[in-house]
Amino acid sequence: MDISNYTAEDFVLDPSFKKWVMQPNATSNIFWERLLAKNPSKYNEAKKARALILSLNTKNQPKLSDAEISEIWKHIDFKMSAAYQGNESIKKDKVVPINSYSTLERGASNGSIRYKPFAKFSVRVACILAMAIGLGYLSGWLVSTTVIQEENPPVLEFVEHKTVPGVKSHLTLSDGSLVILNSGSELRYIKNFEKGRREVQLRGEAFFSVARDSLRPFIVNSRQTTTTALGTSFNIKAYEGETLDVSLLTGKVAINRDGLMEEPITLLPGEALKIDTEKDRLEKTGFDQDLVMGWTKKRIIFRETPLMEAIRVLENWYGVQISIKNRPLNQVLLSGKFQDETLENVLEGMKFSARFDFTIDKEDVKIIFKE
Repeated sequence: MDISNYTAEDFVLDPSFKKWVMQPNATSNIFWERLLAKNPSKYNEAKKARALILSLNTKNQPKLSDAEISEIWKHIDFKMSAAYQGNESIKKDKVVPINSYSTLERGASNGSIRYKPFAKFSVRVACILAMAIGLGYLSGWLVSTTVIQEENPPVLEFVEHKTVPGVKSHLTLSDGSLVILNSGSELRYIKNFEKGRREVQLRGEAFFSVARDSLRPFIVNSRQTTTTALGTSFNIKAYEGETLDVSLLTGKVAINRDGLMEEPITLLPGEALKIDTEKDRLEKTGFDQDLVMGWTKKRIIFRETPLMEAIRVLENWYGVQISIKNRPLNQVLLSGKFQDETLENVLEGMKFSARFDFTIDKEDVKIIFKE
């Protein structure tokens, strides 16, 4: 595994690193200890990433079980007694990392990891330090838990932006991120965001140009799907009844969906992830930027677009209600590209190839397929 070019962002998005931080075990401790020892210049980046991961998962940080605490004490007793008895096998033991904190703290300050044999005096010092740290951890956790329970939770103030059919909205969020909200869409988030994250809820479609902040990832929640970015630009289409599409223009994002993915899927520029939410299927593909981003430039682009999706686009775009008469039994796919055209011109452009007529009465539109 090569981490020589890793940034803090890469560490955060690496599933094995996140698992090591949140659920350390002997195997992962030794693996990352050795990997970082080979790349000492990456200790500070890994340390930043660890702090970020823990800030996002404060409720899920690992705690020692009673059995684990008991085992630690047994180990300490053995080391103490062996040291006093002059047991030579002690000298063969190596320092084994307890968790990610011990590895990164020593690595960041020393620049490298060295394994040293235990001497009798160092064993006694190590045991005393282990007891002090363990008691400090437990007492600190108990105190912090008590304080949290006694404090009244802060009242959160939410901001909501909604766009009615026929209207698009350009937004600048408090962190400097830019958002274009498509027609018939909604964006909701905590005012000024939380301390450790920038999180929004999306219904519909939006384009995001995220302001870079390595300590606060930008998270978009839409239809049980989470898209995480640190500084990038991407488009999310999440209308009900259609596939959920995430298309990445710049930077990097990690996407996770409840109950479907064991690990997040990472996208690079030019890649898209299509999720069939009804069948729980996903597909990683490339995408046509003109097709995906056309709506932000006042372009309507249909390219073998299913009839009902095209109708949803036209209803949102022009603020009308469209009804269908004599709908064909076979799938109807529509194609066409229109720039700043009226609804009448759009329908005129498609009616011959799709074989339908239409009427427009203010906000009521009827499409009549020929029998």
